[in-house]
Amino acid sequence: LKEYVEKSVGIITAVNPHIGYEAAARVAKEAIATGQSVRELCVKNGVLSQEDLELILDPFEMTHPGIAGATLLKKN
Repeated sequence: LKEYVEKSVGIITAVNPHIGYEAAARVAKEAIATGQSVRELCVKNGVLSQEDLELILDPFEMTHPGIAGATLLKKN
């Protein structure tokens, strides 16, 4: 199940508040074109760290009301 979630481009919606619409759209388009995951591309392109993505893409964070990884937004 986790693999399906990780490969879904739809998880870009959890990342969007952290990187902005334009960067999220670029990552999503590249994910569709290359078959790479959103997580892989965010790290590869230096958009977010693996540590930040662990929090943002945590299943509880993504299904809990509010913004996934909201604590990161408060730090910045």
